Amino acid sequence: MSTIQLNQNSEEVEVSKIKQIQERYGDIDIIDMVHQFLTTENAANQQKRINEGRLGKFYPSSIGKCKRAVVYQMLGYPTKPIPGQNLLIMENGTSFHNRMEDIFEKMGILVAPELSLKDEELRISGRSDAIIWNFLKSDDEEDAEEITLYDPNDKDKVIYQGPANHILIVEFKSIKSKNYLKLPKSKPDKKHEMQLQLYFYLTGIRRGMVYYENKDTQESKFFHVFYDEELVQQVKSDIKEVLDYVDRRELPEKEGNALDIMCRYCDFRNLCHTPISEEEWLEMYFEEPEAS
Repeated sequence: MSTIQLNQNSEEVEVSKIKQIQERYGDIDIIDMVHQFLTTENAANQQKRINEGRLGKFYPSSIGKCKRAVVYQMLGYPTKPIPGQNLLIMENGTSFHNRMEDIFEKMGILVAPELSLKDEELRISGRSDAIIWNFLKSDDEEDAEEITLYDPNDKDKVIYQGPANHILIVEFKSIKSKNYLKLPKSKPDKKHEMQLQLYFYLTGIRRGMVYYENKDTQESKFFHVFYDEELVQQVKSDIKEVLDYVDRRELPEKEGNALDIMCRYCDFRNLCHTPISEEEWLEMYFEEPEAS
């Protein structure tokens, strides 16, 4: 094939590729192109999850959330598309996790970047964040019972075997400034504490911490969390209540009204409340009541 023919073929491929992109995205700018791609890709992944029969699992991150929304999710109810910008924000949270795990490893305190979390009775499926050495352990503290933890990618590979109080399980949370400033002074957000209690129950680890980062300023703080049998039982009871609704294919009562933040930002809001547009939601939410 001659050089001229090769050049012609190359130009045809380039023109064809450009035309495909133009047909796919129209005349929107590059930022909207990115957001549209992410939204479409996320929707396709959600549909794949449904097609593969991966419904009905309870994810640890659902602890403390509206039970009605969790049941919607577990039963496969359709959600409103997640905006691409929101998906980028979620990706930043994942990057924070990976960054901290890499730092912990270089510091020499990382035992494992994650653990597989599974429980047939509670239908748990998920993974924890980092496991680190318990640098907070005092010299006079007695050793707890021994536990054995396995590599989530190799069930026969032991990653830790020893006293349960020699290691900590860390839950990373990247949050906005306004939520960072609202954190309690002596303990983490209740739903994050409950999430750790579930991890304790599933792994045998008895101590942990919630490590927060202010995503706007990169300020950080952490809260030490101890095993609490009463909270563990509460978490298990809440999960079993959700599973009962799922099995009966019924929905729990609404936990909020249309003006609550928890409902405004919920993926299932138009299933619970009168379906309206994003603009109407904003108008309703920010509308100031008239003076009486």
